[in-house]
Amino acid sequence: MSLFWLGNIVTLIGALFMVGIGFMHNKRKILICQNLQFLIMGLGNLLLGGVSGFIADMISIFRNIFCLKRELTKGWKVFFIILQVGASAIFLGFTGFVAREILPIAATLTYTWMLDTKKETVLKIVMLATQLMWLVYDISLMNISGMVFDILTFCSNIVGFMRARKHEAVEA
Repeated sequence: MSLFWLGNIVTLIGALFMVGIGFMHNKRKILICQNLQFLIMGLGNLLLGGVSGFIADMISIFRNIFCLKRELTKGWKVFFIILQVGASAIFLGFTGFVAREILPIAATLTYTWMLDTKKETVLKIVMLATQLMWLVYDISLMNISGMVFDILTFCSNIVGFMRARKHEAVEA
């Protein structure tokens, strides 16, 4: 089996988790479930030649575990952003596709900066924006599973956004 098909199969498994997460509106559950999704999809990215996607996913696991135990202060956000940029910069030269490899970095940095938001609707908007970055990245990798599920996840996050908005309106 070629790396292309293996990468797409692995990504498909991770993508199934990604779609389900889009329907969640509990931040803690989102972070926990994302860790498994990041591990699987990171391996899929690596198999398809997406080095910065793999790095972004691995650092995201570390960040999510941290956020489950401690508050993500501005100082910690900066730490994770520097870690992401530093680790990605080391490996970007190996890929030959620097412009493409910036997308997972930008998505991860945006998500990291906004992760401590208290409003679920804001988190969902961030997830929508970063999902579009991952869509473009997956298109460039020819990650068919990733592309399809990026679109489905975008749609599920719209549903999650609507639920969160309704929930916030009830609490107000």
